[in-house]
Amino acid sequence: MLFEFLAEKPSKKTLKYLVGFSFILLIISMAVILILLEMSNFSGTLEETQLGFSGMYIKSKFDLMNENEMNFFILANIFDYIFMLASGTFFFSTSLLLAGQLKEDSIWKKVGYVIAILGIISACCDALENIFLLLMASDPAGFPTWLGIPHSSFALAKFTLMYIAFGWILIFSFSRLFVKKDN
Repeated sequence: MLFEFLAEKPSKKTLKYLVGFSFILLIISMAVILILLEMSNFSGTLEETQLGFSGMYIKSKFDLMNENEMNFFILANIFDYIFMLASGTFFFSTSLLLAGQLKEDSIWKKVGYVIAILGIISACCDALENIFLLLMASDPAGFPTWLGIPHSSFALAKFTLMYIAFGWILIFSFSRLFVKKDN
């Protein structure tokens, strides 16, 4: 039933608008986030912060930041919710647009629908990850270090789903260059 709904809604025209709008929003939001993170002087690496499963590591990086820098860090992570909206919309609409090019009831069309849903779930995992990060940032010296575990768990889920969605979109798009349009 969900697949039938996705086959009809949103329209192809709406999907094209969503792809374009979300792509532009992705670029703008990422630029703003990177600027804010730079202003925060947060010295943690992506691998050790988001995928390190260590609240102690995050706490050690927070210890190096003053209150103003911490405010920029928090602002960057709040602004990240715009990026999440953009990424979820981009993966969802792009996957549906591409799946629409496939034969009805084909397994690959169904995979495209699943990938669209995974794009939204990825953004939701990112939102949950940020909740834990914002909890840690709200008490940078005193937060319970176990918060690093759910933070990194949701980050791992986010990246896994995001890479699956992006990989499918990339592989499908390149494969269409070499396959007849009626397939």
